[in-house]
Amino acid sequence: RARPASPRLLRRYCIHWPVPGCHVAAYKQLEKAQAAGQIRSLGVSNYAVQDFEELMASGATVTPAINQIEINPFLYRKETIAFFESKGVRMQSYRTLRDGKAFADPLLVGLGAKHGKSPAQVLARWCTQKGVVAIAKSMKRERMRENAAIFDFELDPEDMTKLDALTT
Repeated sequence: RARPASPRLLRRYCIHWPVPGCHVAAYKQLEKAQAAGQIRSLGVSNYAVQDFEELMASGATVTPAINQIEINPFLYRKETIAFFESKGVRMQSYRTLRDGKAFADPLLVGLGAKHGKSPAQVLARWCTQKGVVAIAKSMKRERMRENAAIFDFELDPEDMTKLDALTT
């Protein structure tokens, strides 16, 4: 039986894109909603360092809990990640699995074979070991289970170095 919707269910609300001239005002409205107890935490998506600096310089009083950007070994923005982490903003990856477009990559296939895992699991584990919250999208139950099974192995430092080098 379905439960009625509750405003307490909304835990985190993110500004999806830093639209010039709009994102600061939208974020300040979310700060008001948080102060009123309607939102537990605030986040941002697709924010570059400059967008964050503009937001905070404009008088925002709540530091975003997360910034969701594309992060995977093929797009590893080390300096951007380090900046946000230094400000207390947790990084969350979308396109962790690159929409499946890298599953035939020889390095991913080889590391998967080495660890008895799929290329998707290697990608998600790389993010997790980097301290990034990984989002792995699938509509198929068996893939959902596979995507969640990344905590019973660890990529060694050599594996991580090789994966880090995939960024072009």
